[in-house]
Amino acid sequence: MSSTPPSRRELRDRKAERIESKPRRRRRTWPWIVGGVFLLLVVLAVAGGIIGKQVYDKAMSARGHLETAMTGVQQVQKSVLAGDLDAAAKSSSVVSAQTAAAVAATKGWQWDFAEKLPMVGSNLSAVRTVAEVTDGLATDVVRPAASVKLSDLNIAGGRIDPAAITALSKTFESVDAGIQKATAALRKVDKAQLVGQVADGVTKLDTELTKLKPTMSTAREVLSVLPDALGAKGPRTYLLMFQGNSEARSLGGNAAQFLPITVDNGTITRGTVVSSSDFKHQGSPDPVVDLDPQAVNIFGDKIGRYTPDFTMVPNLPDAVRILRAWWARDIGTNIDAVLSIDPVTLSYILEATGPVTLATGDQLTAQNAVPLLLNEVYSRYPTGVEQDAFFASAADTIFDAVTSGKASPVKLIQSLFRASDEGRLLYLSNDPQQTQLVDNSRMSGIMPATDKEQSVLGVYLNDNTGSKKSYYLDMKIDACRTDQVVKGTMTLTSNLTEEAAGQLPPYITGPYFAAGDISSFAVFYGPAGGSLSSITIDGQPANILSQGEHLGRPVVKIEVFHHFAETHTVNVEFTAPGPGGPLKVWTTPMSRATPTTVEPTCK
Repeated sequence: MSSTPPSRRELRDRKAERIESKPRRRRRTWPWIVGGVFLLLVVLAVAGGIIGKQVYDKAMSARGHLETAMTGVQQVQKSVLAGDLDAAAKSSSVVSAQTAAAVAATKGWQWDFAEKLPMVGSNLSAVRTVAEVTDGLATDVVRPAASVKLSDLNIAGGRIDPAAITALSKTFESVDAGIQKATAALRKVDKAQLVGQVADGVTKLDTELTKLKPTMSTAREVLSVLPDALGAKGPRTYLLMFQGNSEARSLGGNAAQFLPITVDNGTITRGTVVSSSDFKHQGSPDPVVDLDPQAVNIFGDKIGRYTPDFTMVPNLPDAVRILRAWWARDIGTNIDAVLSIDPVTLSYILEATGPVTLATGDQLTAQNAVPLLLNEVYSRYPTGVEQDAFFASAADTIFDAVTSGKASPVKLIQSLFRASDEGRLLYLSNDPQQTQLVDNSRMSGIMPATDKEQSVLGVYLNDNTGSKKSYYLDMKIDACRTDQVVKGTMTLTSNLTEEAAGQLPPYITGPYFAAGDISSFAVFYGPAGGSLSSITIDGQPANILSQGEHLGRPVVKIEVFHHFAETHTVNVEFTAPGPGGPLKVWTTPMSRATPTTVEPTCK
């Protein structure tokens, strides 16, 4: 049976059916997905690398600008101290430009983006903060500091301008505010999240600002009261008290010379020198004023019966209260404040003024002032009248050198700070603001009432020979503190040889002891609220002359006796009532420096 062949259409339809009946092959899409992701990661990595490189370059740029700025700050300091305000202004402009560039380097979307990343973000944020803080310091601190005229502090022609001091005070107010602002900003940085190099940089800047803060605050406070102290609102009278270290007393020495000084609207006028011989009631049976019974228990009532002895009390307000009573009875003029110095302080001042020639023809220099004023004068001028004339001439001449503008203000200020740190410069005023400025400092002459912030061991020496032989004594002190105990070792050495003693004039040897013998009363003050445990001299129990409580502290007094050149060692131990602040030693300022070592723990 024949059949009809399929048409072309039928053939096409059959082929299509066969094709449709077979399973379809899948398209391989995953390589394209992975490839796309990889390509995206590559693009992001390249972009991230580019951004990271840009941020890194910005960070290095900021660092470079900040380092250059720090060099400029040093130049500003040098120029100000040299009195070159033009150079200071130029260096200040360089600093401002560099810090502004450092801040600009930490801007832009790349930096903002990187700051949001984990780990690296906190470090970049810290870098930006340091840049901004430093830029703020350039504006608020460096620029005003560059305008400071230290010549405004000069005393020229016997006068210092209160108005110039007022203007200087406003500058320091701005500087102090800038430092406070910068410190507050740095304290907000969380250093725990930073890598070592960045954390170290933040810590370094914070440390430097922290060290600078008290200096600037003190300068601002001093300048704020200085115009009134200079008589801007009326005359002020100061009593300059000279203590002679060759006859040791707790606060320094026998206060035998006094110079009244009046300041009226900046003009400084000196009065007539007063000596101890001008006080006519020495040795009266009754003290010149009521005395603290605790002080009398330790030192005796002679602190109020003889003017050479009121500085035995190691508390400036008490000593000045006794002095004021003497002054009111025998001199009668007004006193607004008392400033105490010694010949060592004068030697520091002479470093600022240079040598001076006295009316006697003697030349005083920084090198010879101490031996000449404390020792040699008694051989050159054997009578009391001649000695008083010499000391009066020395006071007048040094006063003229300072008030004439001869002294460099920077060196003069440095010399006074040095003397204050050593307890040689003491100050007490009836002005509450001035008193507050020196509170809690060595300059106040007041040991802290408690040991909470600062522990104190007091080691004081008082001459018992009625002579000038303390000049031949040198003292060394070692001390330590724990929560339970405070220990101190005083090594006292006489360098007075038998040969030298045989050549001493009577005014140095005194009438009571042999020429080669030096008797001294050593007085030790322990921690506030503590008690005496033991005291020995050269390893043997010491003979206690008096003991008790004074100024809220345990006190003990013994005699240390030297026969010609020899050394004695006193060990004292006090119980402490508990933890206290870092230990400091307050001691009688001697003719030469007293080396002091303080250990944080006791062996």
